[in-house]
Amino acid sequence: MFLKTLTWFVVLQGCIIATLYQFATCEEQSVHTMTGTLQPESEDSETIQSARKQCAHFINGVPGIPGIPGSPGPMGPPGVQGQHGQIGSKGVKGDLGPDGQSGQNGVPGSPGPRGEKGDTGQKGEGQIGQKGVQGKPGPQGDKGEPGMKGSTGQHGLTGPKGQQGQPGQQGQPGQQGHKGDKGQPGQTQQTNQIAFSVSRTTSLGQVSQDTPVTYQKIHTNMGNGININTGKFMCSVSGVYFFMFSALRHNPYYMFLCLMKNEEQLPCIYVDHSANRGYGSASKSVIIDLQHGDEVWVRLGRGDALFSNENEYTTFTGYLLYENA
Repeated sequence: MFLKTLTWFVVLQGCIIATLYQFATCEEQSVHTMTGTLQPESEDSETIQSARKQCAHFINGVPGIPGIPGSPGPMGPPGVQGQHGQIGSKGVKGDLGPDGQSGQNGVPGSPGPRGEKGDTGQKGEGQIGQKGVQGKPGPQGDKGEPGMKGSTGQHGLTGPKGQQGQPGQQGQPGQQGHKGDKGQPGQTQQTNQIAFSVSRTTSLGQVSQDTPVTYQKIHTNMGNGININTGKFMCSVSGVYFFMFSALRHNPYYMFLCLMKNEEQLPCIYVDHSANRGYGSASKSVIIDLQHGDEVWVRLGRGDALFSNENEYTTFTGYLLYENA
């Protein structure tokens, strides 16, 4: 530590001595300059200029040693972006390059810019041709089909009912006539009585084809029109008749029964073999006009069956309502 202090002291003493010497020299040169001893424009002018600078240093003070550069300050905010500069003028087109050497294909140049569209040509001035001669009329077409008949219009509204007229005056009663003579007794007209009612006491089926239903028991057979062996009623008197038939289905088959007039099918009954029903019954009645010789009977359909026993579930009934005039 002592040596470091001694060194700084020696250096400081040297600096002071050098400074006093230079200051004295500076004053001497100044005196010579003021008395005219030294000439500013002499050959030693550079020396004089150097001496003046040194004297100025002593008068104004010796510049100190540059300090250590400080740390850089914080970055300032970015400045406002400047406006875009104007587009520069188009440069002068360069000279055409030299041709390629003979025998070698030059590099193809880039296609030139597309030319502007040409102006539209003027419209031609052609003359309008003359109208041609009118052709002969073509043959007449076929006559069209008649249109459909229009729908019938709605009926007009019924007019209001007229007012009821006043009743006329009652006339005077006439004189009582004489009592007539007693007439002769009339003849009594005898009417044909035709009626039947039969039933079946056994089951029938399953049949392999359409089959007439026959019967075993007769309840009524006025006029002897029903034949229980064939199951058919024969009409002996023309007139209007009433018929009714009923039956019970045989489980597990269908039952399809139809009333027949000769070979013409009249109303029928149908019962299916529903799993929820062991048996099912049905009946049908009809009034028809018969002529002498017509047959009426009941037909059981192919593959079907009906059930009956002593309770007579299957029946067939008919009778004459009135004769034809």
